[in-house]
Amino acid sequence: MNILVITISVLLSVICVLLALLQHYYFINKLYKRPSIRYEEPVFEDLIPSDRNNKYNYNYPLQQVEDQNSDRILSQLNSVLVSQPKEDTIRYLLKNDKATGTDSEVYNTLQAAIAFKLSGKSHKALKLFEHAAAIAPENADVLNRYGEFLEQQHHDIVAADELYFKALSHTPDHKAALINRQRTAPVVEGLDYNLFKLIDERNDFLKNRIKLDAFETVKKQAYYLHIYHTVGIEGNTMTVEQLRYLLETGQVVSGKSIIEHNEVLGLEKAMQYIKLLVKADYIGLEQILGIHRRVMGHVDPITSGVFRDEKVFVGNHVPPPHEDVPDLMESYVQWLNSEDAQSMHPVRYAALAHYKLVDIHPFTDGNGRTSRLIMNLILLKAGYPPVMVLKEQREKYYDALKTANMGDVRPFVRFVAQCTLQILDMYIYGTIRSIEGSIDEEDKNIIKFE
Repeated sequence: MNILVITISVLLSVICVLLALLQHYYFINKLYKRPSIRYEEPVFEDLIPSDRNNKYNYNYPLQQVEDQNSDRILSQLNSVLVSQPKEDTIRYLLKNDKATGTDSEVYNTLQAAIAFKLSGKSHKALKLFEHAAAIAPENADVLNRYGEFLEQQHHDIVAADELYFKALSHTPDHKAALINRQRTAPVVEGLDYNLFKLIDERNDFLKNRIKLDAFETVKKQAYYLHIYHTVGIEGNTMTVEQLRYLLETGQVVSGKSIIEHNEVLGLEKAMQYIKLLVKADYIGLEQILGIHRRVMGHVDPITSGVFRDEKVFVGNHVPPPHEDVPDLMESYVQWLNSEDAQSMHPVRYAALAHYKLVDIHPFTDGNGRTSRLIMNLILLKAGYPPVMVLKEQREKYYDALKTANMGDVRPFVRFVAQCTLQILDMYIYGTIRSIEGSIDEEDKNIIKFE
């Protein structure tokens, strides 16, 4: 009897130990395992040079120029980018946060706009709707009516959907806006899906084009164009040729401030660091701080790579208190490496990663550049080229961020998607122009820049 009891006790002890080991294994591997971004092999990281000793060689001497660009391909690429539509049908709404018109003025303007619409004078109606939205950006009736006009007269269901959302953000029980958005939201979701599909088609096409010799020439110029627009959004006034002169020769550019020089040098270092991170399995706080340290290291060595310790304001948006930043960044990193985030379309994932970091605003300065670099790190990991937000798109870029702060992040995701498509078009255009007559009819149907 005693032997049986001892045997059973030993068996129970062994089972308990095995169960404890299994629980430990599950806890360690499931809860603390760092998931990696599981996408295809990166193909575009070579768009970023590894170091200054591996810079591009030009077959003409570098000269410091002031206001003109003598490089034909660089000029062509930039002209393609800036020729993209810069007007936003609802830009007037996003400039103002508070009403500037009296109730009677708003009402009279709205009624006049509706009257012109009914009489078939769409151009005049559009001007009045824009004016009404500008002086009453929180008036749900104005926003809803303006959305209906854009949807019915201009067939711009995306802009209309954004207006319906904004109307509901100010007046959640607005019946007409609720009905309208129930109709438009699924349609817009389908359009966004088609946009991602188009991006993937262009990206696959570009992967075949990069095997051509002509792509090397385009790549050389696009790298400097990327730096030019990225620092330009923050107010840097260097031309493409001037910053190229700085990076190639290490010589100062006459008439430009020390800060402008340091912004260019810091961004270059950060882009080189991004290239090193492309094949890493995990994006953590160390990597994020490392990106910021390089972005701002030349400009402000003391605060570079360090979370802010003060309250900041971004327009009318107030980011979280600085005491909350460490915990918020821990949560951000967990989301960044989560399966939920990585299961999204890479462009959506990259855009949300950008917005979430800007929303936390963890640094005193350099948040935008750091966020855009993390966005491009994700895109590079997923096999897409890095995206640049043009200087000319600065207003639309900030407007989309402002809309996201109001609760609708889709316009910002859509903006990043359009920027991605724009960059793909730029690279494809550059390779096509560099090899005149070598493209077949099927390729011409992919992209047309005539």
